[in-house]
Amino acid sequence: INAEYMGTPSECLFFFEFTVLDMSWQTYVDVNLVGSGHVSQGALLSAADGSTWAITPGFTISPQEGAALVAGINDPSKFQASGATVNGVKYFSIKAEPGLFYGKKGATGITVAKSTQALVVGVYPEGVNPANCNSAVESVKDYLVGVGY
Repeated sequence: INAEYMGTPSECLFFFEFTVLDMSWQTYVDVNLVGSGHVSQGALLSAADGSTWAITPGFTISPQEGAALVAGINDPSKFQASGATVNGVKYFSIKAEPGLFYGKKGATGITVAKSTQALVVGVYPEGVNPANCNSAVESVKDYLVGVGY
């Protein structure tokens, strides 16, 4: 906020200028997920069809994987039965409920959370506390819900 005094001292009028940051979907992935230090690879997908809105370079979610994430996040029994495959890696289910999936593969894992219009995906590497990845992903999801996405 930039404030500039306008008027005489007795009038105490200020002109406020608000600057709105135009954040791209990629910024959410780069800054809020990977930038947290708790997510090594991240993505934002459409909650309608699993298409990719933004993704970490070198991380790939195929159209089939995206569609399967949408199906599983809407019907957790799909994740409970067979886990989820993302970037060619199969994760078994730790927690699957409507709108939320925690998966694990060895010492690594994945968190997927659904907002109104998006799936927020975060993968954590060995050595990262899964709860920190969960928190990073779910914080982005909560923010998106709050702004209508």
